[in-house]
Amino acid sequence: MKFSMHMSTRISDKKDELSLINYMTDLALESDAVGFGGVSLTEHHLHENQGYQNSLLFAAALAPRLKQATLILATVNPALHHPVRLVESCNLVDQLNGGRFVVAFGSGFKETDLIAFGRDLDKRHVLFEDGMRTVVDVWAYDGTGGPLEFAVGSDRGKIESAVNPSSFRKPHPILARGTLNDAGILDTAKRGWAILTAGKSPEEAAKQFSVYNVALEAAGHSEETKALSRAWSGVGKAVHVADTDEKAVSEALAYFKKNPTGAIARRPEDMVCGSPQTVTRLMREYAAAGVGNMITAFLIDVEDRAALRRSFSMFQKEVMPHFKSDIAANAVTA
Repeated sequence: MKFSMHMSTRISDKKDELSLINYMTDLALESDAVGFGGVSLTEHHLHENQGYQNSLLFAAALAPRLKQATLILATVNPALHHPVRLVESCNLVDQLNGGRFVVAFGSGFKETDLIAFGRDLDKRHVLFEDGMRTVVDVWAYDGTGGPLEFAVGSDRGKIESAVNPSSFRKPHPILARGTLNDAGILDTAKRGWAILTAGKSPEEAAKQFSVYNVALEAAGHSEETKALSRAWSGVGKAVHVADTDEKAVSEALAYFKKNPTGAIARRPEDMVCGSPQTVTRLMREYAAAGVGNMITAFLIDVEDRAALRRSFSMFQKEVMPHFKSDIAANAVTA
């Protein structure tokens, strides 16, 4: 099981914006240097002062500076993007990061995103499915067999040549889908994509990955496709490490009181939270459940960095050495 650093936080004062962006950039580069397999970015437009909003632009800024980590869009909603622009942007990031790029589609959980871009809320699921299908069609289009015409909501277009630049990894970057239900898991396995989920416990994750792996085997994919999909299939968990379980919980509670929506959890019991021994035990349980990529969301507070620094350092020095990270899964031949 590999670990990926998830960049999701909030700010309460606009004066901290540049400081937060710079801090997350430094954290991404440090994560890359100490052996995290991925750097994960999210997309929340106009949502509670998300630090960078535009994950594609942030990915393009980070990509030339990463040495080995894979960039992960966890997740991007195709309903919010014109299909051609999304493919162009993803291909550019894939080129800049040498094929180390996972595009995980997700329908999101906030209506503010859809409203901001003029999308019909009543058609959010149709727009997501149509957008995802169209983006895949654009990636597959090679300019032969006549023009490719498409319509996704109010977005329309026609292309008669392949998108330039092409992706570094052919025919497209590594693809994934964020989903919690069996129907979504089965569809993702049939496509040969990785899944990203948010199982609240190792037992719940084990059930989800069991459904996924059975379907992946039954779909008839190549061994390479199955291995790559499993390697980047993962769970996202908020993480905090301290000297003792009690101290870790106390610091997490203090964080949530100050930042009630500042991570992918709202309470310590939904996290991987505790001493290095406790966190290692829980991570082993997730690895045994079949998780290939644990997306770790540390509690980022730009106004109080000491607790994060201690947590990150203890995780890197006392938890990560217990796990073999399959960095080879990042490699690609152009």
